[in-house]
Amino acid sequence: MQVVHAIENYLYHIQVIEQKPLSTVKSYRNDLKKYQEYLKKLNITKIEEVDSSILLDFITSQNHLAKSSQAHLLTSIKNLHNYLFINHNIHNEICNISLKNNKKNLPSFLSFEEVELILNSFDENEEKDLFERLLIQLIFVSGARVSEVCDLNIKQVNITHKLLRIIGKGNKERIVLIDNDTAERLEYYYSNIRVKWLKGKDSNYFFVNNLGKKVNRQYIFKIIKRKQHELGMKKEISPHTFRHSFATHLLESDVDLRSVQELLGHSDISTTQIYTHIQSKKLKQAYSKLKRANKEIEDE
Repeated sequence: MQVVHAIENYLYHIQVIEQKPLSTVKSYRNDLKKYQEYLKKLNITKIEEVDSSILLDFITSQNHLAKSSQAHLLTSIKNLHNYLFINHNIHNEICNISLKNNKKNLPSFLSFEEVELILNSFDENEEKDLFERLLIQLIFVSGARVSEVCDLNIKQVNITHKLLRIIGKGNKERIVLIDNDTAERLEYYYSNIRVKWLKGKDSNYFFVNNLGKKVNRQYIFKIIKRKQHELGMKKEISPHTFRHSFATHLLESDVDLRSVQELLGHSDISTTQIYTHIQSKKLKQAYSKLKRANKEIEDE
């Protein structure tokens, strides 16, 4: 269901069917307008594509609001998704999110082993599989938003120097380096698969599908959901999960928060600070290790 239709249906329901006060409807409308505008910036048009990671990013971006306003915003969005589940059978884990316990609301991420499991499940002998693997791999190694990958044009991809020039929100540009394997896969796709799929046509977009058309985020979303089902993964994953995994693994490798902010293209470091749970965990581990070392010295 289109985001705009989902919101319109819900507002009609609470105003006409539930007959809520106009002041309540107005406040919900204002909250959901902010939500809709945020999803539009991410090129999300289908409400089914929204997951908990996207919602958490949105709530975090509203840090300038009072806690009560953030809580009201979250309530409005949760009520929307509850309505969609009950009346349109559109399920979403968003209904379980709460602001009360931030630990439960941390973005989910994948271990290296889980990422490898997904990437290695693609058939290397099939062009379409090679292409789909490349899309997922690129999001993970670059930390790019799925919309940024879809919007990449051929001038933004420098395979020789192994870098991407990504245009993010507000037309802000950032440079991201990629590894040798990803660069080789980009080269093979560009020189072999892409040429075949375009069938003599021109396209400024780097990624085109087997019909020669620009790849959209729904296509990538469906790839990941299909793999989640095929591999029997209980963890809810989406394109955003790979972006979160990129950030998490950087922090685990002791990359500073400011650098992660720049690589993710966050305009405000407060948005990046949601990942500081990684640093807190490492500090606790270091403290525990120090305590054990001190105990061993005392015992000697």
